[in-house]
Amino acid sequence: MKKINLILSILSYVISFIMILFYVRLIIKAPSFEVSSLVFLLLLCVFVYLGGFFLSKYLNNNKPMKINLWIFLILYLFLLVDLTLFNQSFNRISNNFNDFKSYLLKNTNIIPFKTIFGYISKFDSMYNTKDIMFNLIGNICAFMPIALLLPLLFKDKINVKKIIITLVLMILGVELLQLLLKVGRLDVDDFILNLLGALLLYFVLKIKPVNNVIKNVFLLEHNKISVKQYLKMALAALVIIIIFTSIILYRNSLYNKNLEKHDKINNPEITFKHDDACGDNKLFYEDEVYKYYFKCYDANGFYLLINNEDKYTIKEFLNNSKYNYDIDRLLDLLSDNNILYETVNKHTNFTISIKNDEEKSISFSPTIVSDAFKLIIKDVSKDVKDLLFEVSVIPIKEGSEVIFVSFTLTDSDGNDSVITKKINVLIDKDLNVTYEIN
Repeated sequence: MKKINLILSILSYVISFIMILFYVRLIIKAPSFEVSSLVFLLLLCVFVYLGGFFLSKYLNNNKPMKINLWIFLILYLFLLVDLTLFNQSFNRISNNFNDFKSYLLKNTNIIPFKTIFGYISKFDSMYNTKDIMFNLIGNICAFMPIALLLPLLFKDKINVKKIIITLVLMILGVELLQLLLKVGRLDVDDFILNLLGALLLYFVLKIKPVNNVIKNVFLLEHNKISVKQYLKMALAALVIIIIFTSIILYRNSLYNKNLEKHDKINNPEITFKHDDACGDNKLFYEDEVYKYYFKCYDANGFYLLINNEDKYTIKEFLNNSKYNYDIDRLLDLLSDNNILYETVNKHTNFTISIKNDEEKSISFSPTIVSDAFKLIIKDVSKDVKDLLFEVSVIPIKEGSEVIFVSFTLTDSDGNDSVITKKINVLIDKDLNVTYEIN
């Protein structure tokens, strides 16, 4: 039996070592974090625990279990550093601010409970449940392992004062490192939640029956615990699980309800209702740049039935309804339903073409305003390799001005190249437009 314990111990530690190598490789190749990553680490700790458990049985002492505690501490610190300083899933990407002051202004909160109450106020909102829980529950749990491991490692040498000092120094250290590296936020509420969560666990673990269970599990001591005490602890754990699960389920039900409302407003179901006969009033919509005409239908007899409950003309729907919809989406929908239309530009316009053989992503300012005119730029490309932009000139007053229009092309590595077009625009006293492109 003794040899079996040794074999099982070696096997458990070998599996643990392989899992550690796999996790480190995974972090290097794909630096992200999901719940599955946490489950993987917990499973790794189980194998480390089993290695120490069987080795302690083989040696007939609990020294391997004490060494395991140090391994758990190292794994925890590795995870803490990764999640707070480097992990991209938690937006641990250095912010490229021109100066440190700009970063501080945008990423610092020194008002206690401002962030906490902010998340609580978003409980009945479209804010993602996962984000709320990671920010509130995650911060509460972040330093709890310290409250578990330090009393086990140092026993009588540790007390509540030393725990508080250690926690304060560690939490402040993490917050200051985030500040220096310009990753994440310097938030006093993170400090409050981190400290309260760890202290809460510390005092729970000081309860004698709970403390005895922890020492029996992690140090293989033989403290006596009555069945009644086990039942009380199990009941308390069950109540906590039920409360937490109920909160999550209730929050998800609110989110789903809000999501349904959101979809009805932002992605409504649209049905077209119209007379089959052609009419004379074909203009169905007009905006700052374009007029839109039906090829056949009469605009007065053309309606949109929204979510089978509201009926609008196109103009009413786009300008005066509760729905968030734009003309471009509606034009696509008209085309999908084989409803023919034409678009007429109300102003002087021209096109700019740009070669994009490498299919880079492009960004540009859609509106440029000067004293004499406004430029509205619209991407009308049909081919990602041959980009085409329609530029409409909306006159404001007599005058002339040279405008530089820039298009930024970004490759897959994030490298930018800028293409700039020089446009000389002249507006006469009758607001007629002439232009020259260089």
